[in-house]
Amino acid sequence: MKNALAIFSFFIIHLVNCQDLNPLKEIEDFGNNPGNLKMFVHGNLTNDTLKRPLVVVLHGCGETANSVSELTGWNKLADLNDFIVLYPQQKLFNNTNLCFNWFINHDIEKDQGESGSIYQMIIYAKEHFAIDSGRVFITGLSAGAAMSMVLVATHPEVFSGGAIFAGGAYKIATTPMEGMRVLLGKELSNRKDLVNDVKEQNPAFSGQYPPIIVYQGLNDPVVNYRNAAVIVNQWTGINNADLLPDQIEPFYQGNEDIKRSEYTDKDGRLIVTLYEVNNLGHRLMIKPGENKNEGGKTGVFGVNKNFHSTYHIAQEFGIILKD
Repeated sequence: MKNALAIFSFFIIHLVNCQDLNPLKEIEDFGNNPGNLKMFVHGNLTNDTLKRPLVVVLHGCGETANSVSELTGWNKLADLNDFIVLYPQQKLFNNTNLCFNWFINHDIEKDQGESGSIYQMIIYAKEHFAIDSGRVFITGLSAGAAMSMVLVATHPEVFSGGAIFAGGAYKIATTPMEGMRVLLGKELSNRKDLVNDVKEQNPAFSGQYPPIIVYQGLNDPVVNYRNAAVIVNQWTGINNADLLPDQIEPFYQGNEDIKRSEYTDKDGRLIVTLYEVNNLGHRLMIKPGENKNEGGKTGVFGVNKNFHSTYHIAQEFGIILKD
């Protein structure tokens, strides 16, 4: 295991130790915590009568709750629009690169390991804060994106949507070495197997699986771009939709590097929104600034492409007004 994790670390760029300008509140006792994670929150935590959306944000490898809050700018949007952000955080004891273990079977089975801990955090937030259960969302970068897929796959009844930045399909890997091959874009599963992996986690579920938004850099050196297509395969499959996009918008919002595609089911419900981005690498698109549609921080995991992806996700989630 240690050797496999050492190989995996080859793909990790740097360890980020940023400190957020808006400190997060740690919740130490949120459940029996089967995955041994930490829980942090930001926002109006009073348990009043006004129910607020909840956004779960999962950091990437080498990040912390504080650094990903600063990178993404979610806290600013939460303060401006009165919603709550939940930040699960990995521990070095679990993974020496601070990656969520999206590639270890025990951590991605329903209610087990790390995914079980994250689910317990959501339940705690619902019980102790003024959360609108009909507006719970999840997003993540890299390993956090892959773990976000785990949560929407194992608990589809909880979420109203998810946003995946350079992630992987649910159960695309169940060992560290399989995870390495997935990152390289090799040995990717077929659609039928991917769909069955999700169905097996929810044998009694008869509702609709939540829509997801997928961002993928076409020249990402860490997560091969082929993984985005696999996510689309899995999620259109579980929602009984075909693989052909219903709408394609090149040069999205005038940005020549961004292509946006929409996939809908037979009833016209938007299932997957795919953003394919040139000249991005393994980073988030952010737009630092003081305006309401600006935020985030450039650096190892963030690049200014005049497009604040966090803001656009919040709009697509429906938790802030569209321009």
